[in-house]
Amino acid sequence: MIGRLKRLFARPEAARPTARMARVPVHMHWFDGTTLPIPDWQRVQQEVAQDIDDADAHVFWTSAAHAWLQALNAALGEHYRIHESQDFLLLSNLQARPAQVFLATCQRMLARINRSLGALAVEGGHGKYVVMVFDDPDDYYAYIGHYYPDEGEYAMSSGMFIQAGYGHFVMPLENIDAMEPVIAHELTHCLLQHLPIPAWLNEGLAVNTEYTLFPHLAAPGAQMYFPHEIAAQHAAYWDAVSIQTFWSGKSFLAADEGNRLSYDLARKITALAANDEPAFRAFVAAAQRDDAGLAAEARLGYPVGNLVQAVLGEGDWEPRPDAWREGTERGQF
Repeated sequence: MIGRLKRLFARPEAARPTARMARVPVHMHWFDGTTLPIPDWQRVQQEVAQDIDDADAHVFWTSAAHAWLQALNAALGEHYRIHESQDFLLLSNLQARPAQVFLATCQRMLARINRSLGALAVEGGHGKYVVMVFDDPDDYYAYIGHYYPDEGEYAMSSGMFIQAGYGHFVMPLENIDAMEPVIAHELTHCLLQHLPIPAWLNEGLAVNTEYTLFPHLAAPGAQMYFPHEIAAQHAAYWDAVSIQTFWSGKSFLAADEGNRLSYDLARKITALAANDEPAFRAFVAAAQRDDAGLAAEARLGYPVGNLVQAVLGEGDWEPRPDAWREGTERGQF
């Protein structure tokens, strides 16, 4: 199934800008009451000329991103640095050579994921991709805490894509030895950010892309549990009530085993849906996060609940958006 996803989307690598470009002054706006500098991107957007062309827009937003990272660098400490490649800006405490290796990995992953996702990776924004690697885990959680609700417990994170304002992905330095799969996963989210797809589909595509690029991660010997154990865990966790947290995206943030099981279920049902290439393409293009893809299920040719039934067996698995709490529950990107 993973191999089928790899074959599903294919296109040539797109041209990329040069590594360094001219900077323009940008009047930045910041949210009040944050422990680290968080830009108010809606107000920054107001600084953009209405008649700006694509090339100038790319320079403007890259300049804004650079100013943002400079402010973060000053807040975190001078041991952090900003490095740049053709398509990326990196904030980290890495020395020049390790930073170059990291950025080269990002560039390589970008090309491979573009080939894997194909037309799904069409972008609508400007500015270089922003990556933050935090030396101190406390700094990492302090930063991502700005994007979580004030109350509740949430799962530990090895990296995440933050789809708020200027989309960017972050990771703690302690995971640098396993950085390639993390980069592949979070960069997939970055390339899909223009699509309003549900959390389960977003995560399913990211995990399957990660497994496509790194097949050893899907090998039985790399798993924490035997297949029959995972099946038993799914059977014990999911019911007609808890499955709604999966469809809404809330379970991807869970501090219990629901987090791990959500990613596994998303991977499996996304791979199943991809069996029919034309139908899957149409479904991804039409699926909406606010109903978990329910209104787009005609593109698949069957109810989306059938995907879960194929993994978990018979049950009441259909998404019921009216039963979710007010507001759109989002997954951990």
